[in-house]
Amino acid sequence: MFTFSAVIYDGNKQNLVKFDARTESDFDAYLQSRFGCYVCLWSNKELSASTISMIANSQSAQLCKDAINNISTER
Repeated sequence: MFTFSAVIYDGNKQNLVKFDARTESDFDAYLQSRFGCYVCLWSNKELSASTISMIANSQSAQLCKDAINNISTER
């Protein structure tokens, strides 16, 4: 999952938009449904907070497993 950010000009004003989506196509579909006709002045794609948290939790779990394995092999 990614967090997409964009500055969109809709013909009247600029809008800062953030949206969590799996793909750029999903983000494009969201922009199309929200604005119809628009100009994208700037955009960015980064891992979403939930994805970063999931990766961190996975790494923490692996570190715990490794520590337990090290303790059991030291005996």
